[in-house]
Amino acid sequence: MWKTTRGMGSRRRCPPEWAFESQKGSPWEILGAVLRIGFLFNHYFSHQVPHAAPYAFELSRHYQDMEVMVACSSRQEMDLVEAIGNLYPGHRCKFQMLTVPWHYRKIDPIVSGWLFMRKRVMLRHNLRFFRGLDALVAPERTCMHLRKTYGLKDLIMIHTRHGAGDRKGGFDDRDRSLAFDFTLLPGQKYVDRLNALGFLREGRFAVAGYPKFEVIRGLKRKIPRLFNNENPIVVYNPHFDQSESSWRTMGLQVLEYFFNHREVNLIFAPHVMLFKRNIRHGAFLPRKYRRAPNIHIDTGSNASVDMTYMLAADIYLGDVSSQVYEFLLEPQPCIFLNGHQVAWQGNPAYLHWTLGQVVENIGSEFVQALKQAFATHHRFIKRQREAFAYTFHTERETTAAERGAKAIADFLLHSASGRKGFQPAGRVTTQTLNVKS
Repeated sequence: MWKTTRGMGSRRRCPPEWAFESQKGSPWEILGAVLRIGFLFNHYFSHQVPHAAPYAFELSRHYQDMEVMVACSSRQEMDLVEAIGNLYPGHRCKFQMLTVPWHYRKIDPIVSGWLFMRKRVMLRHNLRFFRGLDALVAPERTCMHLRKTYGLKDLIMIHTRHGAGDRKGGFDDRDRSLAFDFTLLPGQKYVDRLNALGFLREGRFAVAGYPKFEVIRGLKRKIPRLFNNENPIVVYNPHFDQSESSWRTMGLQVLEYFFNHREVNLIFAPHVMLFKRNIRHGAFLPRKYRRAPNIHIDTGSNASVDMTYMLAADIYLGDVSSQVYEFLLEPQPCIFLNGHQVAWQGNPAYLHWTLGQVVENIGSEFVQALKQAFATHHRFIKRQREAFAYTFHTERETTAAERGAKAIADFLLHSASGRKGFQPAGRVTTQTLNVKS
């Protein structure tokens, strides 16, 4: 009899491929060893955590012969990891705070305004930890230096990506994309686009969905009352990449417009990287905007990454951030700022611009778009729903976290089977690979 696992509110029979206890001769059964899997969050902010942490907790709950370590390089990341862990009772994950040398901590506040050396410094300073792993799962690509620069050639590298946007920056590096042994994708959109670029290999990717949505539902964060009125709320969410962002060309004009038009509220919640690298991106704000009663400014708290503002707003205003798709959890009006006069029609990097009005100046064009945002929204509802479904894979009986955990486990099983002389780093046990019900 197959064991069962919990889906979304119901119990179901597991398909045969989940029943590893019946698969005689698996690498773990033969070696009698535990596979050690690390999940790495290496940033100042917590915005990447919900895109990978759920996989860690589901792996530890369902796969008893996997030892799962969650490592963070900042307290903000670890706080969110621990909060998410509470949504997965019975998980066996271990947590590890990673550090950088004391002398680098002294200079980092200055250096980080221009570039993020800290990520690579952290990798180098914690090589002993990484050498103790069989596999590493990460939502970003800097970790590939462990293999490329620091010689960890046998470490299995798995990429979860983070966000689900369209901009070219997510699809522009063939070498780094193919460097990972396995990749989890949020939906069919990514399969089609990466496949067209030649960035996918058969058996080296899986479509899991978007676990961040499950995290947000589970945490049940209360949406705060940000303004003492009932006026419409616009969230302005510029990206940090200045080759595509509206910030330098239009950002202060946007703030000035709302400063002078108190009948509409504005949440200014840019990508967290915009103001962290403020020198590099020219991100500075006049104080008067912080004092305006109809403008709420947040340049990097947890609320700017946990969908608090996406759920609080009535209208989305932005450029190329993937957060627009989170805002479209329910269809709502969108306005996009073409700050670089891009010929965007038909360009897959601007697919999301087909989901709302596109303007090229913060003058009459923007004013008109804002005034008619609700009246014209009906023209975009069908397209928004289709784009959302194309971007995020869903299944009724399982969660994205469950599907992603299973995909990782399947890949590691097959990877170990195919590697001559594979020796897991974990402690020797007498267990076989079991799926915990």
